[in-house]
Amino acid sequence: MISFTKEEVKRNLLGSLEVALFMPIARKRFSTDADEAIRSFIIPTLLLPVTLMFVYMFPKPELADDSANTIALLYSLRMLLTWGMFLGSVYWLTKNLGRKEYFCQFVIASNWLTIPATLIYFPVAWMMLSGAFDWQQMYPFMFSIMIYTYAFTTFMAAYVLRVPWELAGFITMISIMVNNYTADLISFLGDKL
Repeated sequence: MISFTKEEVKRNLLGSLEVALFMPIARKRFSTDADEAIRSFIIPTLLLPVTLMFVYMFPKPELADDSANTIALLYSLRMLLTWGMFLGSVYWLTKNLGRKEYFCQFVIASNWLTIPATLIYFPVAWMMLSGAFDWQQMYPFMFSIMIYTYAFTTFMAAYVLRVPWELAGFITMISIMVNNYTADLISFLGDKL
């Protein structure tokens, strides 16, 4: 059974919160161990139900008529595609830049960063689910949160991979493009099912 040690959880949680606060020391919190990198995929997998809850409550028009099982399957597929495409791209970059030894550390940091990212989106989701605000009213706030998460992702990439800010920004742009393209693919598949 795959499990985390108490020290590992504490260290990675602290590191992810330090990244969200733009603290350079965060780089030292994440291991370079391949086994820990594999275990770190548990974190976004455990947070998938939170994403699915939001998708169930506010489905895209293409998915509105699909069953909950179909939506869960499509979003699980999206998560796997996103991991493969994004991490494959980053691996290729790190290998060609001579930074391959930091790739596992990047994977760990990326996966643990889903915790602060989810936490800052949670109030928006709660306000929308409670009916206090609708999507139009929350969009400016949601947009600000997106910019903030892109900023701390760029920060993490720059410090963990030891690359210039411009390249870290490019890595974040790869993430954005992969997320957008996989979302479009899921919408297309949902429309065809």
